[in-house]
Amino acid sequence: MINQALQRIGLTDGEIKVYLALLELGSTSTGKLTKKSGISGSKVYEVLDRLMNKGLASFIIKNGVKYFEATRPERLLDYLDEKESEIEKEKEEVQKILPQLLLKQKSAQESVAKIFTGWEGIKTANEDIIQTLKKGEEWLSMGLTEQPKSWELYFTKRQETRSKKGIKLKHLLNEKYKALYKERKKLPYSEYRFLPKSFEMPTSTEIYKDKVLILILAKESPMAIMIKNKAVAESFRKYFYALWEKMK
Repeated sequence: MINQALQRIGLTDGEIKVYLALLELGSTSTGKLTKKSGISGSKVYEVLDRLMNKGLASFIIKNGVKYFEATRPERLLDYLDEKESEIEKEKEEVQKILPQLLLKQKSAQESVAKIFTGWEGIKTANEDIIQTLKKGEEWLSMGLTEQPKSWELYFTKRQETRSKKGIKLKHLLNEKYKALYKERKKLPYSEYRFLPKSFEMPTSTEIYKDKVLILILAKESPMAIMIKNKAVAESFRKYFYALWEKMK
């Protein structure tokens, strides 16, 4: 009980052993203290220094020999008051620099990853693109695989909404899905180029603003992974354009 209480106010295990030994021994030399506390002679001076700095121990010199003793136990309350005062000062210092720290955090690179599962999750993730982008801004889309007809109908309707908002789309679509291209090519602000059939993939990668959205269009367990990170989005954007320039 005593040990736990002393630990809670910030004393180390070694400090507790030496402090309790000092209380029991009274004024004592380090020889008796090491035997009583179980702290080795090489470390006991270090522990005593820490206790004296906390005001919990003192020493006198008799005939050239140092004798140590514990200060009155009530000193523990004074020690806590001093700690509380120090904490208040530290709080004041932190309050002063808090605005600067907040500015640094705002300027730091934010990185967030979210996972959406199921068909409803796919729709929620896809909707973020349309809600995030404004007229004249760019949506880069890469890849697509065969999907249920109901999914195609949904995505086509959302592409119509995208087009009405004036959001520009560049889509690298697999040659296998030229029928889908014929259905959507009439939509304004839409450009398509084609990847070889060998590039067919069960994913669609969407790049917009500072986000990358990877749609995994598996019939059994569709899901989406959204990454918000400016540097990541920019690297995907460069990769997209490197392919875009090579495709027709």
